[in-house]
Amino acid sequence: MNSLDVLLINAPSPKPGMFYLEKRQGFLPPLGLGYLATYLKEKAYTVKIIDLLLPNKTVDTVKTVLRHNKTHVVGFSCTTETYKTALRLARMVKEVNAQAVVVFGGPHVSFEYESALDTNLIDYVVINEGERSLVKLCDYCIRGVGNLEDLKGIAYKKEGIVYCAEPEPFITDLDELPFPNRLLFDDLFDYTNSSTILTSRGCPGSCIFCAASVLSGGKYRMRSAENIVSELEYLKSLGFSRVDVLDDTMTASVTRLDEILDKLLQRDLKLSLYCESRVDSVSRDILKKMKMAGFDFIQFGVESGNQKILDSIKKDITLEQIRNVFEWCKELEINTITNMIIGQPSDDTDSIKDTIRIAEEIHSTGAEVSFTVCTPFPGTAIWENTKKFGIKVVDFDLDHYDTFTPVFNTRAFNTGEIRNLLYNAMKTLGKMQISRIPVNITDDSVKHSVGNIM
Repeated sequence: MNSLDVLLINAPSPKPGMFYLEKRQGFLPPLGLGYLATYLKEKAYTVKIIDLLLPNKTVDTVKTVLRHNKTHVVGFSCTTETYKTALRLARMVKEVNAQAVVVFGGPHVSFEYESALDTNLIDYVVINEGERSLVKLCDYCIRGVGNLEDLKGIAYKKEGIVYCAEPEPFITDLDELPFPNRLLFDDLFDYTNSSTILTSRGCPGSCIFCAASVLSGGKYRMRSAENIVSELEYLKSLGFSRVDVLDDTMTASVTRLDEILDKLLQRDLKLSLYCESRVDSVSRDILKKMKMAGFDFIQFGVESGNQKILDSIKKDITLEQIRNVFEWCKELEINTITNMIIGQPSDDTDSIKDTIRIAEEIHSTGAEVSFTVCTPFPGTAIWENTKKFGIKVVDFDLDHYDTFTPVFNTRAFNTGEIRNLLYNAMKTLGKMQISRIPVNITDDSVKHSVGNIM
């Protein structure tokens, strides 16, 4: 039997057949786990990643690894939607290897660590950014280094009482982190889009349905332009010609964006690039420069076509900005994607008509448009302030928190009505889901050339 220090598992969705707004099962490698695994390996730990979002990975895959390796720590990364499947797997881990230390991390348990620990299936929860906290926890659990009481950024249960340590300080200089070693993904080329990069952590926005800013300590931290382009060169050396930038908002700093674009143009990497942006953070000139540098696919968060709703969800954008950006992208031949959210807390019949109307406008420019429903994820303003926003959560089954299943009633609509409004919106455009996200593996030769989150 071999010794494996850390097994990192990406928990699967309870609905593997569902097509997501930006991802489907096995669409993108879990880059957060890549950061963690690389950071652990630099501290001389043996580590393996199993992504159960891949169709060829099953519970038996995990069992086989546990039975053939003396595994010390098993870490699960989960969202709200995948939390319950992660719990089921944690129970299985304990059945196969009772001595394994089970650690949970990710956005859901970072906010709901008490209820997670109360399941008695989890030994520790890593709160928020995981690199430093997980390494120190492994030092304690595997090497016997340090004291439990001195560890930061973790929660645990002792004698029936839940303890949450003071936060581990966020990494301020992201350039200090090593590039995620893509070779740690055994099945890298089984993903639809295998080549991805993170250039920042957090988001400067404060949308009421998003927890990205809170998860990152309310601060937007950025890697330098030189550090980013160096990683893009690394990905290019592996044979990739397309790279997806996974930041919540890559274009938040126009100054940094301009520096990145200058370096891309100077080095002429000939990469096709995708990123997410905001309609208030780009101009026609910057979009033109982005296209020249390789950004041929951009997603813009729109969410609603009614100004009062945009203001109520703290989107801080205008309808004029929305219309301008999609027209500019059409002129510049930049492919675009956006999403509309049905059933916002303040939505009424008129606002939803406005949303569908602007969706049709955007769609007419050639953009892909999808619809989802508003979902109150832990850490978001609507989760924390249901009374303030006039909503009543009626479905607490976390398996349903998939952005397609309504789980709360608003002042104007119940869940059944929101579901019908979602389907009607989808039918209006005819094309219900994204179909043009580009694949970044160009030929078979590529296959032979080769964490702020858990």
